[in-house]
Amino acid sequence: MLSLLLIALACSMALGGEILSLSDPIDDEWLVGAVSGQPPVKEFGSAIHELIRPVCALKQFQIEKVLGRPTPKKVKDYAMPIGQSRMWSLSGIRYVDEKMNKDHTKFYPIDDIAGIEVWYGIDGESPQFALLYFKIDETFPKLKKVEEKHSDQPVKKVERPTALRKNGIDSEHWSMMKTGVNKEEIEKLFLVPAGNYAPGTEYLTRSWGIRRAGYGKVQETLEWRGEKGYIVVEFDEKGILLNSECFLPGRDPVTNVAERLKWDRSKFEKVKKYVEGRMAAK
Repeated sequence: MLSLLLIALACSMALGGEILSLSDPIDDEWLVGAVSGQPPVKEFGSAIHELIRPVCALKQFQIEKVLGRPTPKKVKDYAMPIGQSRMWSLSGIRYVDEKMNKDHTKFYPIDDIAGIEVWYGIDGESPQFALLYFKIDETFPKLKKVEEKHSDQPVKKVERPTALRKNGIDSEHWSMMKTGVNKEEIEKLFLVPAGNYAPGTEYLTRSWGIRRAGYGKVQETLEWRGEKGYIVVEFDEKGILLNSECFLPGRDPVTNVAERLKWDRSKFEKVKKYVEGRMAAK
């Protein structure tokens, strides 16, 4: 009977997965991505996540008790804060009968300063994720590239740092890391123990790649720095790989990110006060 039930369920539903990448109609998407790895931007992203997370634990009728009735969103009136992810993983499970798929989005304005857009799953009630938007005003600083000031002094040629020791610290060797490897095996892969083998090298703060290889508690973090890459590796209590990130050499673009963060945070504090107050009163 159970087997028949599972077969019937499989026949009525389509399985799969989907990565949703949201376009940004206000900001330069390349600049948003380029500054996304900067520590202040990542910290702000974590604060946004912590504010939105309790909202996503509610059902639609509960969300509307907290945020009020939804309205149509005027796309050009709202900007996403930098630090907020623009890419999301969605469940690909859907009913073959489209009438049973009740997924939809709703936009909930917050006074005249912001709004929260909720993406509901196929049951029509449970959020898959939510996005925070800020209402644009005359003080809004769109993220832009800022030209560096040029001096009258002749430009000095920047010499590329020379590796202090032959190594395999690069994206190619990083891609060879396998689940379950330990510290000693990673040292053999990179040909050197953890350390800085190219002092003076600048690295992009946006990671080239991230690998999740386990779910234990991080006990040790080691770094390998070379002229072709910068790799951060986290290990569990047994010295087994948990997570790692790879960063490529280069310089982050010079932008007005500090100005934008200041504007975003001023709006965020008002939204946080509003949402937390409404959540406490529900």
